[in-house]
Amino acid sequence: MSTATNSEMRSPSVRIAQILIHLMFIGLSLLVIIPLILTLVVSFSSEMSVLQNGYTFFPSEWSLEAYRYVLKDGSIFQAYLVTIFVTAVGTLLSVFVCCLCGYVISSPKAKYRNAIAMFLFIPTVFSAGVVPWYYLIKEVMHLANTIWVLIIPNLVGAFNIFLIRNYYKGIPYSLVEAAEMDGAEHITIFFRIIFPLGMPITATVSLFIALAYWNDFLLATWFIDSNHQNLYPLQYYLYQMTQRMITDSPSAGGGPVPTETVYVATMFLTMGPIVLVYPFVQKFFVKGITIGGVKG
Repeated sequence: MSTATNSEMRSPSVRIAQILIHLMFIGLSLLVIIPLILTLVVSFSSEMSVLQNGYTFFPSEWSLEAYRYVLKDGSIFQAYLVTIFVTAVGTLLSVFVCCLCGYVISSPKAKYRNAIAMFLFIPTVFSAGVVPWYYLIKEVMHLANTIWVLIIPNLVGAFNIFLIRNYYKGIPYSLVEAAEMDGAEHITIFFRIIFPLGMPITATVSLFIALAYWNDFLLATWFIDSNHQNLYPLQYYLYQMTQRMITDSPSAGGGPVPTETVYVATMFLTMGPIVLVYPFVQKFFVKGITIGGVKG
């Protein structure tokens, strides 16, 4: 059986199919990598070179003016600190809440688990609108112009909870029953059994949540006013900066504001740190999203 399989794998048709598959994935990878390299080159090009020759891999003049403009007053570092804090704390709290909720509604012995699941599901289909939500956050919870307004509104995600619930349903419930017979409490069962076994879906959901916190700027738009610029997250700070570029004064070098290159430079400044997170969760990602999305 093994010999036949090896012989089949060495057949010309199988080799051709493998080559075509590899070429297809190489082509798809190049479609992603080449534009990324191009924009990186443009970010180090001079504004005049971009205006004269467009986006090119070989600019007529190299320049760091775009990065000097973005980093000129140092405010971006404060925005970085705010975003890193919001992303780290928000991800930890959100994962904790979503995992606990997912564990409760995945347990066949939990009372009202179906009612809780329906309570979470309804807002994903029907919404009361922005106005009552805004009133709740600002007037009832008094979170406006605080760091917590960037964290708490996104703390609970129904989609993430259902992914976690579906994954936890695939864990044999006999493990929970055995732990209960040994006298373990539910909190012990969760942290000692369920949570370690659910690490793939936890890593996957953590990536989703971290990306959402890192890229969010709407909460700052609605709840952080201009008197609290020290609370601006990175995305909103760069958004404000690009909006000011049209009427801004000439840059420090005496030339015009490098509008085109600044747009590209800000993209790399915002995407760099969060991209580094993916390699740490890559090994869990495919398993977590497939199992969590199929079982239920």
